[in-house]
Amino acid sequence: MQILNKNELLKTEFGFEFTYSNQGKEYMVQIVYPSGNSNYNIPYILVLPKKIKEGCFLAVETNNLETENSDDLLNNGLLTAHKLVQQLKENDNPVLIPIIPSVRSGIPYYQQLSKECFSVPSNHPFYRIDLQVLNIINEAKRYISDRVNINDKIFLNGYSASGVFAQRFALLHPEIVDTLCLGGASGSIPVPSSELEYPLGIADYSDVVGKPFDLESYLQIKFRYYVGALETERKSLERYDENGNFAPMHDMSYFDRSVPNSVGVKQRIIFGKDIFERSNKQILLMTRMGFDIEQQVFEGRTHNDYNGIGVNELGDEYVSYIYNQSVTQNKKII
Repeated sequence: MQILNKNELLKTEFGFEFTYSNQGKEYMVQIVYPSGNSNYNIPYILVLPKKIKEGCFLAVETNNLETENSDDLLNNGLLTAHKLVQQLKENDNPVLIPIIPSVRSGIPYYQQLSKECFSVPSNHPFYRIDLQVLNIINEAKRYISDRVNINDKIFLNGYSASGVFAQRFALLHPEIVDTLCLGGASGSIPVPSSELEYPLGIADYSDVVGKPFDLESYLQIKFRYYVGALETERKSLERYDENGNFAPMHDMSYFDRSVPNSVGVKQRIIFGKDIFERSNKQILLMTRMGFDIEQQVFEGRTHNDYNGIGVNELGDEYVSYIYNQSVTQNKKII
């Protein structure tokens, strides 16, 4: 699923659309751009099965590519949509991909909802990206609900940077999330603790976000993490740990674009320097607080095929399993 030439796409009042076939199933892909009446300023991709299954969830994931080229961002969004459709191919559910802007190697780090995102002035097109994504989700749900009954909450998916975005979006808007399914982001689990600041805690949540933290809704989310046991094998050549060694590439606590240095240091002091020690302690704490949270570790697997085998098909199977589990549990509740 990739744009080769926009002239080959069907022009619509909202953007473009085209048909897409995946393993014998037909989908309509809509590329929606903001209009003068939109309450968002970023495009999104909505993938609709020919026949949407009653009671399914809208599956949402953001793009994950650092580039300021809008066509490359859109193509990356289409690849993200294709992968998510593949993971959930048996479920006939709609898939939504908001296209998050990128300021390459700069801040705010929109694709990880860094703290600086909340300092963007209200007249800026990327003001409160989280609220723009929320508005897009609500628009997509209204559009789909006119055709079929779907769950009011969403299945929020993500891997690596899109996983970091997802876990922080859930912290900001927990009332709309049924299940949070994340890969390759185990070292940066937000804990509802007043000992840590945003984005890893809620000490300054009201000041940053402009509203109280909704613990009751956050407790209702099913948190599902998966990660390769060799996640820390690849090192950054630009970031260093406390001993002066190269820090793990995918440990956001060392990455000040994603996590302020002071917050990362505090997180490591409280929960541990190693991401597995840290995530285990965080999961144990949240479990004791009443959260439904668990983590699957894939032995012998890395983050993305670096010096080993990435989570790949195991991750795909896990996402599919968790989605099916969420739908089944929802039917039991109904």
